Amino acid sequence: MAAPIEQKAVAGPTAGLVIGYISTVLIAAVPWLNQHLTADQQQQLPVILGFLFAAVASYFAPHTHRPDLLPPAPVPQHARIETTHPPTTATR
Repeated sequence: MAAPIEQKAVAGPTAGLVIGYISTVLIAAVPWLNQHLTADQQQQLPVILGFLFAAVASYFAPHTHRPDLLPPAPVPQHARIETTHPPTTATR
């Protein structure tokens, strides 16, 4: 049985690719973007927007529970140990 695809792992790269391609098409199709952005900005804008949207999508994507993992073990309770300080001695 195949495990479900984890949404958090897929959301970021998918959003980055989609936004990167959409922004590239918009730069080529919208005359204002093509005329008012330098060549460097036209090349960097899809990468920057892709990164930002990938980060936001990865942050807000829900976590996929994996049923094949065991629940975490309870934390053991430790005995409380009190420390005492040695008596102070007079120094010269």
